[in-house]
Amino acid sequence: LFTMGGNSDGKPCKFPFNFQGTSYNSCTTEGRTDGYRWCSTTEDYDRDKKFGFCPETAMSTVGGNSEGEPCTFPFTFLGNKYESCTSSGRQDGKMWCSTTSNYDDDRKWGFCPDQGYSLFLVAAHEFGHAMGLEHSEDPGALMAPIYTYTKHFRLSQDDVQGIQELYGGSTDVGPGPSPTLGPVTPELCTKDIVFDAIAQIRGEIFFFKDRFIWRTANQRGRPTGPLLVATFWAEVPEKIDAVYEAPQEEKTVFFSGNEYWVYSASTLERGYPKRLTSLGLPPDVQQVNAAFNWSKNKKTYIFVGDKFWRYNEVKKKMDPGFPKLIADAWNGVPDSLDAVLDVSGTGFSYFFKDWYYLKLEDQSLKIVKVGNVKSDWLGC
Repeated sequence: LFTMGGNSDGKPCKFPFNFQGTSYNSCTTEGRTDGYRWCSTTEDYDRDKKFGFCPETAMSTVGGNSEGEPCTFPFTFLGNKYESCTSSGRQDGKMWCSTTSNYDDDRKWGFCPDQGYSLFLVAAHEFGHAMGLEHSEDPGALMAPIYTYTKHFRLSQDDVQGIQELYGGSTDVGPGPSPTLGPVTPELCTKDIVFDAIAQIRGEIFFFKDRFIWRTANQRGRPTGPLLVATFWAEVPEKIDAVYEAPQEEKTVFFSGNEYWVYSASTLERGYPKRLTSLGLPPDVQQVNAAFNWSKNKKTYIFVGDKFWRYNEVKKKMDPGFPKLIADAWNGVPDSLDAVLDVSGTGFSYFFKDWYYLKLEDQSLKIVKVGNVKSDWLGC
């Protein structure tokens, strides 16, 4: 786990390490008041005073039962010690780790994101420090103390404002258009957010807005975040139209524009992205509004405008007789949805539109509640 900042020139964490007489097997916030996670890059910080900040989102787990906690190395599994992620104990080959030092005792685990480092992003971050910028509290900023690999880098407005505070803004704009503002990190409760997509993935509910996600393992708990979507899915575009999980194969499917991406955990499947026509949608469909896999019949429903299609995940093709009108099959559900979510094991599905949602009882197909997204889902 390579570090950023600190005084170790990016050297990796050394686990376990000693700090104030205590041994640590993972990054820690001890000794700091800002909450940033750090580690020693030698086995004894008290002696050598060498440290760096941990790019914790690069090792933040997805799924499992640890609510995104980072891996702990080394960890014990079936009596053996592991210094890195492993597929041991699984038949599907997916890499996982324990989030405590002993899985056998604690049974806490998560899947490991498979993402690399960008020399450009690391160098740009360090160049920002050389220009005088400190770490930013904005998780979407280049100067955030945590590292997130992304293929679609854009300098955030927080970074732009930071450098302009030091050196001033441009006074010679010229006759052309005004400079484009950088992306701004949204805040959950200060404004009404209309989410691009909402999905349950490996037991956690993810909320997508632009290039950010919030997540929670508890439907009634306030989601944590924001994190960059690229934390777990580096190749998808910054703007997502719909997301769903295909439970039969534990694959996550993302829609953006006229293409879709299929992931196994955080690894993009070979050959993707593909055109929507590969799923059996007609060529005139250039964007999907929402999609979900319904636990009632294990079929996937894809919503576009006032119509929807039904996809058979087993046969890998659209069911005959579609599209159908939403109004004819889903009583009370509006057209042009923002997201649809089936919460596993509850017997209910949720249809999101603007600031409100509709709660559908799967058995009777009746709308049993119309609620406010901000108060009921975000804990605002």
